[in-house]
Amino acid sequence: MGCGNGAFLEHVFSVIEQRTARGKMLEDHPLFLVGADYNKAALSVTRANLIQADIWAKVIWGDIGRPDILAKDLKEDYGIELEDLLNVRTFLDHNRVWEDVKEKNVSESKSKGAYAFRGNRIKNNEVEENLKMHLERWKPFVHKFGLLLIELHTIAPELTAKNLGKTAATAYDATHGFSDQYILEVDTFLETAAKSGLHHVPEHSFRFPNSELATVSINLLKG
Repeated sequence: MGCGNGAFLEHVFSVIEQRTARGKMLEDHPLFLVGADYNKAALSVTRANLIQADIWAKVIWGDIGRPDILAKDLKEDYGIELEDLLNVRTFLDHNRVWEDVKEKNVSESKSKGAYAFRGNRIKNNEVEENLKMHLERWKPFVHKFGLLLIELHTIAPELTAKNLGKTAATAYDATHGFSDQYILEVDTFLETAAKSGLHHVPEHSFRFPNSELATVSINLLKG
């Protein structure tokens, strides 16, 4: 999801081809790549760049919040089952379109972030519940191989205050706050994912920086 200009797909293909055992079998067992994006202009650029790089891939329109539609279109257009793919995305899930939560009486939040949608404040526990709903929609399609996410996060404001000049959290909070995006702390994100039934695999879990100031994480989530 979120193929942009195709650079990430090219990188994924290069890593698999050059650094994995899977890459030694490409002639006998071709690698199928699918790029999805909400922006149709991005799809055109991606398609052209992948052709130029001589990488076989399909590109398709997709909405991060509607995996059911993506699955249907993949099946109808290309005969590909969404659940047969390792789903990978970069800095995208926090950019989902806001949807009011089904359960208003949700548990108390541990998050110290600040969130809004179209100028109205959103309670932190509702942001967590919204993320839970979002991941629950993806769960049926990632049960085989998992969901590999590179995600952006916030940190507690007191940590930011004590580490001015050492973290980009202030800039991230501002840009994402003003554009209705919802970046949670790493631990809050993972705890919420677990509530949806998707648990991170520790050996494939990384934080950058690898400290309490982490604002980027890589996680493989599995049911």
